[in-house]
Formats: sequence, C-alpha cells, structure tokens
Amino acid sequence: MRICAFIGDMYRDYSSAVIRSLMERAVKNGHRVDIFGNCAVSSDNPLHAEGLKSILNIPPLHEYDGIILCSDTLHHAGLNKELLDNLMSASDIPPVISIRCDEEGFYNIVPDNRLIMYDITKHVLSVTKNGDIGFVAGRDDLVDSKERRAGFEDAMHEAGYTVSEDMIFHGNYWIDQGPATADFFIRKDGTLPEAVICSNDYMALGLIDELMDRGYKIPQDVMVTGVDNLPPALNHIPSLTTSDIPEDGLVDKAIKCLEDIKEGKEVDFYMTVPGRLFIRESTGGTTERDLTAAYHEFDLIQKTYFDQTLAFVRLSSDYQDVMSKDDCVLLTLQSIMALKIFKKGFICMYGENDRSLVGMFDTKDKKACDISFPMTDLLPKKYNADFSGVRIYLPIHFKNEVYGYAVLEMDSKIKRFFDERLEFMLLLLGQSLNRLRLYNKLFEVSDVMDLYIRDALTGLYNRRGFEKYLSNILDKKKEGDGTKLAVASIDMDDLKSINDNFGHSAGDEAIIMIGKCLQKSINRNEFVARMGGDEFEAVLFLDNPGRIGQFIRSFRNAIKEANKKLNYTLSASIGTCEVSDWSTLMESMNKADKIMYVEKRTKKHR
Repeated sequence: MRICAFIGDMYRDYSSAVIRSLMERAVKNGHRVDIFGNCAVSSDNPLHAEGLKSILNIPPLHEYDGIILCSDTLHHAGLNKELLDNLMSASDIPPVISIRCDEEGFYNIVPDNRLIMYDITKHVLSVTKNGDIGFVAGRDDLVDSKERRAGFEDAMHEAGYTVSEDMIFHGNYWIDQGPATADFFIRKDGTLPEAVICSNDYMALGLIDELMDRGYKIPQDVMVTGVDNLPPALNHIPSLTTSDIPEDGLVDKAIKCLEDIKEGKEVDFYMTVPGRLFIRESTGGTTERDLTAAYHEFDLIQKTYFDQTLAFVRLSSDYQDVMSKDDCVLLTLQSIMALKIFKKGFICMYGENDRSLVGMFDTKDKKACDISFPMTDLLPKKYNADFSGVRIYLPIHFKNEVYGYAVLEMDSKIKRFFDERLEFMLLLLGQSLNRLRLYNKLFEVSDVMDLYIRDALTGLYNRRGFEKYLSNILDKKKEGDGTKLAVASIDMDDLKSINDNFGHSAGDEAIIMIGKCLQKSINRNEFVARMGGDEFEAVLFLDNPGRIGQFIRSFRNAIKEANKKLNYTLSASIGTCEVSDWSTLMESMNKADKIMYVEKRTKKHR
C-alpha cells in the first residue's frame, strides 16, 4: 500500500514520534509512506511561509491508496487552511485520515481529549484542598483545545466548583508564553492558585521554568500539569504530571483504517484513542530517576548544543564560498551524508516545463547530475521504484522563491531522528541559489568568482581562493591521490623602506613584482596566493625529490632579473614545509612561517 502523509514541525516531539511510528509500521507491513511537510517554520515572514507551502502541492494524490493528515502540525501562516482547501476541492483522491485533529469531511482518529483532561483534573482535585485551580487553554481555534477545556470544566462542576473566566489563561500550545502565564496567575500578594492545569506539556514546562526563575517551588507553591507526555516532561526537574496520547496508537489505527477501506470493509468516520495518566513530581508524585544519569544527560545536551552552534557557523561559512549550482548541490549532499541518518537522498529542481534531478547520495557516495523528468513525477522512474519504508520530501526555497525539493529516504535501523542542521542546510542551499541567480543577473558568474577569490592588486588568489583550491587538492588526496604537497611562506623584505623612499605606488609595484616572480616559479597545477599585505603562500607538488629546491632557486633568479629593471631592490624570505593532510595544514604553515622568519632575522643581522 502506498500512503501520502502531510506533517509539519518535524523536529517537535509529536511529529517525530508519528514519523517514527509510520516508519516502523511501513517496514513491518510492507507499505511505502511519502511524507510532505517542513522541519520547522523558522520565520513569521509570510514570504517564507509561501515557500514552505510549495511542498504541499507536489504529490500526485490520485496515485496513493490513502492520505494521513496531521493538520495541527501545519498551523503556521495558513499552511493548514490551504492544504485542507486543496484536499476538499480535489477530485479522485484516496481516503483521508486526520489524526489527533478533528477535520470535517474526512475520517478522524483523535484522542479522547475531553476524557483525558477530565482524568487529569480529577487527579489534581484529589490532592488539592479546594477548587482554587487555574487552567491554561490551548489555541482557541482548535477543536482539541475546546475539548480539553470541556473536560476540565466537567470535573470541576462534578466536584461542585464554579469555573471562573478570570482563572482561564488562553495560551498558544507553545513554550514561549511562560512569562505571560506566570504574570496572569501570580496574585498581587505574590500567591498562586493551588494548581494550574495546562492543555499541553510545552505550556506547562514553560510556566514551571518561569515560576522557578522567580523563586517559586513546584509543587510546594503550586502544582502544574500538562498533556502529551513529551520526553522533556519526564526528564524535567521537577518531572511533569501529564497524560499520554500514544502516537503509535494513532498511527496503528490510521493504517488499519486504510487497510480496511482498501479491502472494502466498513470503517467509522470518527474514532477515539484513550490517554494514560502519569503522576509525577509536579503534583507531589515521585519519579524513579538516577540523578547521576540525569546530570550526565544535561551535560551531554549542553555539549551537543555547543557543537550544533559551531556546526551552524561552519556551514554558513562553507555556503558563502560556493559559486556554482553544482557546488551548492554537492556541499548539501555531503553535509546531509555526514548526519548519517538517511540511506539515500535526492535533490530535485523545478524547470519551466519539467523537473530535474541535480544530485543524489547513498551511504557511500554522492554525485551531481542533470536528469530531466516530467512534472507529474516526484523522481525519475528508475529512482522511484516501489519500496517499503519512508521518504521525506522537504522544500528548497528562499522566502517565496521556490527552487525545488529534497527527497530523503529514512533508515529504519537508525534510532536517532532528525538533526536541526538538516533544515539549516536546506535554507542555506535555497539562499545560495538565490544569491547565484542574482549574480547571474548582474554579472557573469566567472567575473564574480574572480572578484571573490582573487586579490585585486596582484591578480593572485586571495586567502579565500587559497583555502578553496587547497581544500580541493586535499580532497583529491583523501580519494587516493598519493602526490605529496608542500607549503611555502614568502614575506617581502623591507617593504616599508621602499614605501618611505620611493612612495606607496612603488610599494604596490614591488608587491606586484613579487607576485609575478612567484608565478614564474611554480609548475602546472601549483598555485600562489597573496594572504595579505606583503605575505604570500605557495602550494607545491613534490613530484620529484628536488622540487622545493627548484622552486626556491627559480624564485631567487626571478627576483634578480626583476631587480635589473627597478630603482629599488626586491628581496623576500622563504620558509617551506611538507603537508600530509588537512589535520596538519596549520601546523605545516606555522613551521614554514617560523623557517621564513629565521631567514628574515638572519638577513637583518647581516
């Protein structure tokens, strides 16, 4: 069976759990699941949302046996509304199963939200002294939010308490309203209600953190509960009393429903899944927890956060250096491969009348390509054969400029799910493609490349050009090229004296002449760069034992010839060192610098 799924905010715990359950059931039952959506919505800019919407329109719906819809994960900037409108107006589509969120006109598999919140409220009432209980509602436009409030009111009324509107805070289902929620419930005398019942875990955890920052204790000063049983609910200190809405139960029912429909069986249009109550520290319960393990996990999270931040900086720098579409694609493929999450991946671009596969990878290799295929297909037919498992389809765009999409095949053996860097890579790819398109409009790309990697005075490579071409060479060495390399550090002698005695134009001329002397001294495939000021760096291929000596002699002779035509005397000091790989590059350059400075000091003493 072939299933289409629409899921947004894939980094959030609920979406991730649904995708993981889909993958397990797809592999077990021999189904194929194509998931279309987004990792996260990183901007409130409506143009950014327009780019995200593009992925919702590409699946050929009539080719699927069923559709699983997680509409409440696509609630940003009208994504949900547009998708629902498209599904309602489309003809010849398969059965649509909406999970967790009740959508009129489709099959619905939803948690019994009213009963879940009723059970939580009953528990809170059993451990409080009176009905002094606040409630944090979810988004007012969602059905599940209304159902959870109704369950809260059912339990309160049954216990003989009146629900007052001034004890209801209207939240947004996210963690960022902790300060506003705390302000709402803290009274003028600094006291709080006996308990605050929240419509989901994110809002509960946001409130707990904010109250603890203000000096309150949980549960001594106020008890707090959530719903969803997200991983942070258990790991938080204090741990959160909550109720479980089992994603695997939702997914199992959805797939079983589609299987039954395909077999011609009768299926209810509205089905519910019960929740499970977890009583923990935030209402006075206990959690068996290894504190040493908890602190270790916290340290690991901090380290991971630091590593991720550093990775974002490096990725941003890498994408700034790419100056062609192929380079963008290859860098993206290489970066996704490094995550070691996906078995295969494809990058597709839109054309005027067709689509093209521009790059692909598997666990061993990557390559750029240019394979055209019809707009009605998701991939070229040879790469779109039936398989059992899950493929994720994510948009490649810059704001509302849409360039294509990435197709990523999940590996059922990998327990780790998405990595935040994935979304960042695709954003940078879209941004870089937009930049290159702008360059194409303003200049020839080759001219832009020269401006970016070449020194304006000498025409040699600048530091960016040096790093780019050296990295290309060392990548080839990793692939088996056994040619040895050496770096040579070159620094002019007495440039200040030339500037002082003959003027700065003569000083510029002297730098240019040194560059020309270096160019005359290098062989084919070798290169030289001006690193800044009067400092130069050359990369030599040690294809014969005397190559370093040949370079030095050739450079000295070139300077002698130049000095016959100049009013001043050119001179430069040189240091060289062999390079084995990237890991020793800086060490080799530092050694070459030290050798060069020894020569410079020796000349001064003379």
